Amino acid sequence: MKKGITILICTYNGAQKLPVTLRHIAQQVTTGIECELLVIDNASTDDTLETVQREWQQYQTAVQLRILTEDQVGLTFARHKGITSARYDHVVLCDDDNWLAPDYAYKALALMEQHNNIGILGGHGHFVYETPAPDWLLACNLYAGGPQAVDSGLVKDHLVYGAGAVLRKAAYKEVCKKGFTSALTDRQGHLLTSGGDYELCYVLALAGYVTWYEETLHFDHFITANRLTLDYYLTYIEESSYCFSVLEPYKILLKTQQTSGFLFLWELLKSWWYHVKKIIAVFFKSLFTSRAASDRILYRLQYTILKQRLQSYRHYALMKNNFTAIVALQRKLR
Repeated sequence: MKKGITILICTYNGAQKLPVTLRHIAQQVTTGIECELLVIDNASTDDTLETVQREWQQYQTAVQLRILTEDQVGLTFARHKGITSARYDHVVLCDDDNWLAPDYAYKALALMEQHNNIGILGGHGHFVYETPAPDWLLACNLYAGGPQAVDSGLVKDHLVYGAGAVLRKAAYKEVCKKGFTSALTDRQGHLLTSGGDYELCYVLALAGYVTWYEETLHFDHFITANRLTLDYYLTYIEESSYCFSVLEPYKILLKTQQTSGFLFLWELLKSWWYHVKKIIAVFFKSLFTSRAASDRILYRLQYTILKQRLQSYRHYALMKNNFTAIVALQRKLR
């Protein structure tokens, strides 16, 4: 692979958000490195392609632009096409609403080359809201932003959010070659399904790679006004809840390093009981604490999240099958 870095944008109907995102990519410092921008249009129905071409023409930049399409709707499918098509061995997963700092690609490449055991690297996202964010959202944020560890270094729980993450292509190709196929589609058009980034972190950890957080790797995450409403949040919680059934088996295997089905059931029961106690605590706190509107919304969100979490345990047979498949994949990877 050539020494360089690919900035990958997978987008569905991103025409309105992309101009600012592209401007920040055009400003990347590329002295001494090669850098490409690879845009994957995931079955957009707006003028996304025309917008990318029109906007990019106005910049004088060393960053090379390529555009590909992926007709199968789902961020997972678009990312797979982008990662496997990338010219370079390090890939920045830049969402169409991520505004990378000018040194993002340069710093990311240096870190990935310095630590060749990093499978995925996470940065620090700073929220930029189109309109002022309500108090309840600031207290119960589900979006990709904020610090991902106390300081830079190894991430013990293996997880970083996908926005702004930097992936080692060779590691991704390795897990795919050994049989990994994502069980999650991630975002699908207007559907708010999610979890693909965490699944990717977990499978790389199974293969022996580490997850790293770098607090000096900065980007802005632009949050549009429609994503600041309670209805949007509740829809997001419901539509993304399926990922628990996929992610929990990974979490248990990585935590215990035990492949026994009985031990898996025991860990699952402990996790279930933990969330039962949490939802009871939230319920009683909501009865005896502040009745301010923002507090009521916050408790409603916490309760809804926990309720969806508990409902996922009803799919024990699916979780058990997923666990068996993940154990088999781990044996191939190791």
